[in-house]
Amino acid sequence: MRASFVVLGLALGTVAIGGSGCSGGSSGGSSGSLDCAYLASDNCWKTTAAGAPSCLPAESEIGTFSADGKTCAFATGDMVTFTPALVLPLPTATTPTWNFTVKTSSGASCLSYQDDGNGAITLTVQGQTVKETTPGGLSIALSCPDGKTYSNPNAFTILTCPDAGLFGELPGLGWSSSDTSVSVSLAGTSAAYGSIPVFNCQTAAP
Repeated sequence: MRASFVVLGLALGTVAIGGSGCSGGSSGGSSGSLDCAYLASDNCWKTTAAGAPSCLPAESEIGTFSADGKTCAFATGDMVTFTPALVLPLPTATTPTWNFTVKTSSGASCLSYQDDGNGAITLTVQGQTVKETTPGGLSIALSCPDGKTYSNPNAFTILTCPDAGLFGELPGLGWSSSDTSVSVSLAGTSAAYGSIPVFNCQTAAP
């Protein structure tokens, strides 16, 4: 099984991480600092993601990919749509660019996740949207549903936060896959559990 973990907005290339400490600074017209204290708090990534479990497929449910890899259907009627189509096996040398929408059996949108491949990522849960962008250089910014923005001029300082490890406080997308299946979760969402399962899908039996 292959496994990977993606940190939102920190796809700045493979570099050595320098520096220490948790300090961060606000920049431009931001509302606050995107630093260790904010990540450890009940921040807007966590509160936005908290609305997802009530409408996502149950963790025990396994969906089935369509032959073209554009959708994953669950017996409950829930549906994940991928744009572009998801191709298995997922790449190991590069990070997948995730773009998908999860809808309930009634057709209502539960969760959508869009990655433009250049550090701009948007998560929408039941109409509430949080965006993470890289305005320039090493800077990073988190825009919340209430209109506030939190930023840091050096995104790499966040990686030195005490709980920045795998499925810790850092907002992100976690995934694991094989040649025939993939499961995805939102990381940095809960102090107790660390991640929220989004979907588990597999190819149809031959």
